[in-house]
Amino acid sequence: MLHQSAALQHCCFNRTRGVFMPDSLTKLFFVCSRIHLKAAQLFILTLFLLTNSVVADTVWLKNGDKITGTLGAKISNKLSVKTTYADEVKINWNDIHSIDADKPILMQLSDGSIVNGRLVHTEEGQVILDEETNSVLVDTELNEIHYINPTRDLIGEGYVWTGNLSLGGAFNSGNSDNRNMQFNGESVLRGLEDRYTVQGYYYWAEDNGNQTQNNARVRGQYDHFFTKKWFSYLNTIQEKDRFRDIRLRSQYGVGTGYQIFEGDKRNLSLEGGLTWIKQDYYEDTDENHLALRWAVNYNQYLFDSFVQAFHRHEVLYTPRSPSQVLVYSSTGLRFPFIFGLSASTQVDYNYDSRPVDDRKKGDTRALFTLGYSWK
Repeated sequence: MLHQSAALQHCCFNRTRGVFMPDSLTKLFFVCSRIHLKAAQLFILTLFLLTNSVVADTVWLKNGDKITGTLGAKISNKLSVKTTYADEVKINWNDIHSIDADKPILMQLSDGSIVNGRLVHTEEGQVILDEETNSVLVDTELNEIHYINPTRDLIGEGYVWTGNLSLGGAFNSGNSDNRNMQFNGESVLRGLEDRYTVQGYYYWAEDNGNQTQNNARVRGQYDHFFTKKWFSYLNTIQEKDRFRDIRLRSQYGVGTGYQIFEGDKRNLSLEGGLTWIKQDYYEDTDENHLALRWAVNYNQYLFDSFVQAFHRHEVLYTPRSPSQVLVYSSTGLRFPFIFGLSASTQVDYNYDSRPVDDRKKGDTRALFTLGYSWK
């Protein structure tokens, strides 16, 4: 018994295997376990570091700072980088010293060529590498890169479709019996050199069974950009308004325009040209004449995209006697909230210097609508 007790003092019970083990083996077991644990931790840490170093693009700034993340788009003079610590960062292109991209990116160079490769920095400057062979495709410099990750419309390989639709109305019955409906919208298809626009409205109202408003206007326009800013246009506008005696007023125009601003946040363009107007009245004598045309189209997001302000107007002037001035104007605010939905308030003003049968020259309309925008 004494020999057995002494032996037991130098052994311990291995609960994992259900057997007794000598002290030396127990110590060895625990040492090996700790070594394996440390090795596993080191392996995981190494894998983590390697993974993060592989997926990160690096932008080196001229002041010595560096920004790591995922390269976004370089449009105009800004490069966006999506980071894990500050979401999206926008960097002035002139402040960048060099770029090292981990994965291939789509680029358009200043000569118009399209290249898909990995942009890296060497002692000789920036180069674009082939994804598979890692060979040099193009020797370039940052000032020769026009776009990084551009949308297809910017490189002439597709179109971007944007637009909005708004609807409003009121219906009352009982002591008051009146109804009205308001609809307006715009659709724009933009390519590298072409832009197609359809814009229009329809307004209708009835009071105690009597129609008090029924007018509509549709504009279709094609723009061709022969430079980045200048474009020529062809358009047609069809309009009807029963209460201004207009059965159909048709306009066919040609001219040039200048795109001052164009982007997701702000747009402003000016247009000028000639328009042939054909006026078909319900009661008055029909007439045709040539007019000078001037138009402005503006919209801009304000207060961190909380609200979009918009204004557009079109002026047509007929110089012959009797002269005529037509003005179409729309100014308002659009408040986006979720899933492309928005609420809008706007004021429309139409003016005719020579109305039929001494009708009023100006019409003002205030609108409150709900709508949907897409881009």
